[in-house]
Amino acid sequence: SLGLRVVQRLVTGRMHRNRSMRAFLAFLAAVPARSLHSTPPPRRRTSRLHATEWQAALDDIDGDAWRDLRRELYGAPDAAAPSTLARFETYCENRRKSLEEEVLEDLDGRRLLECQQNYPDLEAKPIWDVTTEAWRWLDPILAQTEKMRDEVRRRATAFRESKWVDTYGRDGAYDSGWGMVDITPQAFPAVARALRGAPLAPRRRCIARQRADRSIHAHSDRVPWALTCHITLEGRGHMVVDGARLDWTPGGATVCDTTFFHSAHNEHPTEDVYLVHLDVFHPGLSADERHALEVLSRHLAAARRRRAAALSPFVAGLESAFSA
Repeated sequence: SLGLRVVQRLVTGRMHRNRSMRAFLAFLAAVPARSLHSTPPPRRRTSRLHATEWQAALDDIDGDAWRDLRRELYGAPDAAAPSTLARFETYCENRRKSLEEEVLEDLDGRRLLECQQNYPDLEAKPIWDVTTEAWRWLDPILAQTEKMRDEVRRRATAFRESKWVDTYGRDGAYDSGWGMVDITPQAFPAVARALRGAPLAPRRRCIARQRADRSIHAHSDRVPWALTCHITLEGRGHMVVDGARLDWTPGGATVCDTTFFHSAHNEHPTEDVYLVHLDVFHPGLSADERHALEVLSRHLAAARRRRAAALSPFVAGLESAFSA
């Protein structure tokens, strides 16, 4: 399990400079191959893992990702950022620090921020008023609620239970009743068409289900530059965000800042709640900043794929060693 956790963090880039990771790689490199076997293996040349080589390869991948980002946004890897992206540059500095461990900042017990994701000078409030001008883009989507509801009712009820990914009650800690299925043109074409033009952040966009008589425990999503929008398709439930109740009403929309501690509840004994669950850009971000965050997300995703490819021999070695 230690090996799997290390590999996961190596691929996501959250632990590639961590001392414990380097020690783990060095340990694997130093252990004689025969000590990993219950019986002596046939004589053959054995390869050794070199922690410094893995480290250098992963650092190169990260460095290329940041250079490619600056080349696409600013025209050259060493070009200065325009004044319109000064806050984005500060955000990138936070990300580039590659903290040895995930560092969280607890703000008076109300909010929990992941320091690498902290975006400067964004207004923070738990619940946003969707009747204001900033949220007018919701109107044409809400006008298609009935069409989206019919599609979700028709398609989602046929899904196998395993298709609903529970991101909260993981590892059997508790049954949250929450599940999500990604919105794609193939899975939900009517919903995907309705969302065209929405300021979707490069995070989650899915159909969510809160099962009857289940609740999600209080938690924080820790990313302040994206807000969570729910469009209720069917059923009634509510959230509690920073101590305030936020109702899910069919045909209505809610927006909240999920860095504030929040929970979700469906108290009906038999009826499930179905929602369109969207992570949308904070309205305090400019169009240039939103574009830059999308480009950054794309380059970081490419870097994760390259890390996974670079680590595939390492993963194969781990599987072979532990199987033996």
